[in-house]
Amino acid sequence: MSTIVLEPELYGLIQRRAQEHKRSIDEILSEAVQQYLWELDRKKISEESALYHERYPELKAQYLGQYIAMRNGEVIDHDADFPTLYRRVVAQFPDTPVMITLVEEEPDKPILRRGFRMEGGEV
Repeated sequence: MSTIVLEPELYGLIQRRAQEHKRSIDEILSEAVQQYLWELDRKKISEESALYHERYPELKAQYLGQYIAMRNGEVIDHDADFPTLYRRVVAQFPDTPVMITLVEEEPDKPILRRGFRMEGGEV
């Protein structure tokens, strides 16, 4: 296990909050890091969404009616079947935010944010 070094003032604040909320310092830190990583993934997906909208005319011409997976502004995979595409993306990029969206007549928001939990069951 690695050692994490925190500034004394920050550690003191974390320690006080943990006591206030009757939680361990480990719980507070784990939750904070998870939230931070979630925000990083959310920012990445927002960037992917902007790139999707920039490239929409070309993506529509090539992938209309298909689900596409985008990473770093590039289509890394596509399929007409969402669950099939999702499984391939998860297998190839298990801990990486990947935007998956259906290319429709009009540009839309991404339907999936890889790295985020999907509500409503398994795919």
